[in-house]
Parts: sequence; structure tokens; C-alpha cells
Amino acid sequence: MLIVDSQVHAPNTPHAGPIDGMESANLLAEMDRAGVSRCVIIPMVPPGDDASRSNPAALAMARANVDRFAVMAPFDLTRTANVGLLSSWRATPGMLGIRLAFLRDPNLALLTERRLEWFWSAAEEEGVPIMLLAPNLSEHIERVAEEHPRLRLVIDHLNLHPSTAYDDLAVAVRPLVALAPHQNVAVKASALPCWASDGYPFQSVHGALSDVVAAFGPRRVFWGSDLTRLPCSYSECVRLFTEAVPFLSEADKELIMGRAVMEWLRWDPDRSSTRGSRSAE
Repeated sequence: MLIVDSQVHAPNTPHAGPIDGMESANLLAEMDRAGVSRCVIIPMVPPGDDASRSNPAALAMARANVDRFAVMAPFDLTRTANVGLLSSWRATPGMLGIRLAFLRDPNLALLTERRLEWFWSAAEEEGVPIMLLAPNLSEHIERVAEEHPRLRLVIDHLNLHPSTAYDDLAVAVRPLVALAPHQNVAVKASALPCWASDGYPFQSVHGALSDVVAAFGPRRVFWGSDLTRLPCSYSECVRLFTEAVPFLSEADKELIMGRAVMEWLRWDPDRSSTRGSRSAE
């Protein structure tokens, strides 16, 4: 089975302060031990950074390991002049798309005040997929998905807030499940042990995961670890999906564990450019 991790923070850069990412050698060793073939790198960007240092470091890591890594990079939404970068974003070797977080201002206000139309339109036009984390903002995600049907959106971590402990995950994911009719929206079932109230096999997350897979289907659900935050081993995070949950068929696992995210992001590690079709069929 091809196993592709849809989120690992890397590399560890000196300016990241208390935020850690993984260096290439350490990450490759962890991947080999857990049986992970490839991973999507999310560069570390501390508040106020414009990604000018973290993105090149991550891309260099991907170019050095083209068969193992590719990048979903941050984008500074406060600089509308940067819209021109999107026309060649996926032409950059190792680059798959953009990853955004809407946890605090300025990004949060830009989303809720509808000041990002320039960005969504350009990303849709240029075929740049977006990964995003926007807890408690499902109505805003739905609006973007409706108004930009060719824009491929991937919602991180079942859209759970990283600092919230939920009493009932099945209730917490209901706003996410409501987005499933939008065929241009997919979801990362990533970092789930971080919200588990028990140890492996993490029975407390099974119900929410089952609801999400039933709603979106295995072609729009992508396994991921968020490795540097895991409260368990990398192997246990893998085996949660490959062994522990009873409701996934072998065909489901093939898609969720890797094939689906590579299809959605059009990640072909054999090509120097990852730019692809602009449709969101």
C-alpha cells in the first residue's frame, strides 16, 4: 500500500522560535520506520513571517528528495500585490499548492470580512489547490466553495481547533460533514490522536471518522499525521487507519492512505513541474 502523509511540518528553521519542524534526515528515518512512502511538507511559519525564508527551505528539502516530499506552502494574504505569484506557483519544482490557517488575525478577519476574493479567484484560475484550517468557520468555507467551484479546497484536521478538547467529536464534525455535497471540498483526517481521549486504538475518534468518510467518500478523505504534534508513535497513527478502524475496506484504505491525496493535488513526483488541470471534477 502506498502511504502518503498529508501533513508534516518541516524543516526546522532557526527563525521559527518555539515552533518545531522536522529535519530531512530525521523525517526520512521516521517515515521508513512507519512505512510511509511520501509526505506533504507544511513549512513552519511563525506569526508575522511572510514565508520568504521557510518556503525556500522546504522546497530545497523537496527537491533533494523528489520521490518522497512535496510542499504546500504558506502565502501572505495581507499582500495583494503577491497575486501575480499564483500564475507560476505550481511551476516551481516541488510545489503543490498553498496552506492557510484562519485561527487569528489578520487571516481570520480577512476571511470573515470577505476581503479575499482576489485570492480565491486567482487560485481558482491558476489551478492552485488550497489546504486550510478554519475551525468554527464552516459557513465561510461553504461560501468560498460555492462561489469558486473549480477551486480545490482541503480542510485540515477535520476542521478541529488545535487547542480545543471536545466532549464529543461526532458532534464537533457535523459542520464539516455539512460541506460534503460540495465536490470541490476534501478533508484531511490528520492529527486525530491529538483529539483522542484514550490511547491506541483511539476508539474515541472512530465515530467521527466514520461519519466523515461516509459523507465525503474515500476519494475526498486524506490520512495525515501532523507528526510533530502526535501524542503517540508514528506507527500507531498509521495503524489507526490501516488496522484499527473496522469500517474501512481495503479499497478505502488504498485511497485514504495515499492515492486520493496524490490525485487531488496532482502530485506526480516524476515530473519537474506539478502544475496540472484547473478543473475540480
